[in-house]
Amino acid sequence: MKRALKYLLVTSLLTVALASVPSLPAADSTAKADGRATSGTKAAKEKGKAKRDWYPFWGFVASVDKQANTISLKKKQGERVLKLDSESTLEINGKPATLGSVKVGDYAHGKLHKNSAGQEVITDAKFDKEKPRKDKAAADKETRKTPTSKEKP
Repeated sequence: MKRALKYLLVTSLLTVALASVPSLPAADSTAKADGRATSGTKAAKEKGKAKRDWYPFWGFVASVDKQANTISLKKKQGERVLKLDSESTLEINGKPATLGSVKVGDYAHGKLHKNSAGQEVITDAKFDKEKPRKDKAAADKETRKTPTSKEKP
């Protein structure tokens, strides 16, 4: 009886495992030869997913040039220059700001895009006096236990 149950269990597990494995394309080389194989970018376009036109940035302000309308961020190697245009929005501590109110040493983060000349242009930027803490790290510190005299570390 036990042997029959083991046999039934093993065969049902194998059946489920085989059924859940996706089928492998048998003629992969013929799809490439026919030109039906697509790259990742073509597949994304076909699915209707548009590539976003912005990307995030963050860092500490190294310099501010009001005449050139630029902000430089400190990086490990050199500086990263970000331009501002008429559509750029700036916030300092949650309030609207101008380029003149941005100070060296402020923490900057936000969104930017590349213009037709390939320069990075700020879309939205927020400036704080210091880098914000991650919520996860703060939560880990609160939930961490300190060993008592009865517990061994």
